[in-house]
Amino acid sequence: MQLFQLHNQAGDELVILAHGATMHRWSTLVGNQRRELILSYPEPQQYRHDRSYLGALVGPYANRIGQGKITIDQQQFQLQQNEGPHHLHGGEQGLQQQEWTLQQLQSNAVVLTCELADGHNGYPGPSHFQVSYRLSEPTSVTRADGVVLQQSCLTVELQASSSRPTLIGPTLHPYFNLAAPAQPAATPDEHVSNTSAKSINNHLLQLHAAYYAEVDAQNIPTGQLRKVSGSAYDFCQRQAIGELQLDHNFVVHGNLQQQTAELTSPDGLLTLGVSSDYPGLQVYTGDHLSGAFQPRQGICLEPQFFPDSPNQKCFPFQFTRPDQPFSAKICYWLSKESR
Repeated sequence: MQLFQLHNQAGDELVILAHGATMHRWSTLVGNQRRELILSYPEPQQYRHDRSYLGALVGPYANRIGQGKITIDQQQFQLQQNEGPHHLHGGEQGLQQQEWTLQQLQSNAVVLTCELADGHNGYPGPSHFQVSYRLSEPTSVTRADGVVLQQSCLTVELQASSSRPTLIGPTLHPYFNLAAPAQPAATPDEHVSNTSAKSINNHLLQLHAAYYAEVDAQNIPTGQLRKVSGSAYDFCQRQAIGELQLDHNFVVHGNLQQQTAELTSPDGLLTLGVSSDYPGLQVYTGDHLSGAFQPRQGICLEPQFFPDSPNQKCFPFQFTRPDQPFSAKICYWLSKESR
């Protein structure tokens, strides 16, 4: 399986697979120790059988579409129903299971492309997709308390076009664990123990969101936005995740210059920030991880359109058209104390 290794002077190392444009490994130096940032399989071939979207670029449209039905210009399309009666993450053999083609490769950046045929998993097309991953060089920033931080960024640019009006809105699905998660065994029978040190319960989370999208029992939005204030989902102030189960879309500002979420390691030495021009951020605490991983061993922070947006009149969204190509940008910021 083809893979591409990127690095920068901050000690960040990123390995991208051509299969699914997947983030296979991402690590950084904290002090003089290398720390893994995301869950990954020991062998790249294992991603071909993955059911958790581990590290993948998912789509054409991320998250759920109720009943798998969309209507574009008065024409209804039936998408593949791969989560009960609903459509999830582009369906089976979505972008996450395609072989992407290398277009450019540098020491700190890679550009990959992928083509999907008209009617693939029910999507009108054909559609062309491009993703670029780029590691920035480190800069120094001074925190309010005077502590100097070393900051670097992984920027992901998503672009897509189609000769027909269609539904496009992919995202990335890495499972973050900033407490140096151990690598899982090569076979599902050899489980990694789910101690508190290996779960995300002791991670600190802050979300810059005043509202979240209410969902029904099948995780399909009701169309209502609810205030986080006074709810269990209020992370406006940094706090431990604890045992709260999250699989919710939060309404964010969609500004690349302002982080929408910050995740801090239990030891406080490393913080991951997320910014994007998407209007939503899905937060998933990995409660259904299985096989080589234990539940809650990683947390997903997924910038995206709101789930089921094409069927919800009040949700911000637009279809991709021949004269209106799709583009989005996601930035992951790593901050650690300079030493």
